[in-house]
Amino acid sequence: KQTAASATMQIVNKTDFSNISTYVPVHKEEQEKIGAFFKQLDDTIDLHQRKLDLLKEQKKGFLQKMFI
Repeated sequence: KQTAASATMQIVNKTDFSNISTYVPVHKEEQEKIGAFFKQLDDTIDLHQRKLDLLKEQKKGFLQKMFI
């Protein structure tokens, strides 16, 4: 955000982007732990999304029953 140009949609130009330093884990074990963490996070999000979808369907069904 600090390096982004101010506009409706903030963007970072190529020069500024190439000057951004990032940390990349060197050890494979650390990379695997990070990957496993994000996989678990994705799985949790998927689980909650499915639960939300089911609850929305259940709500829809209850509302239909109320007005029949």
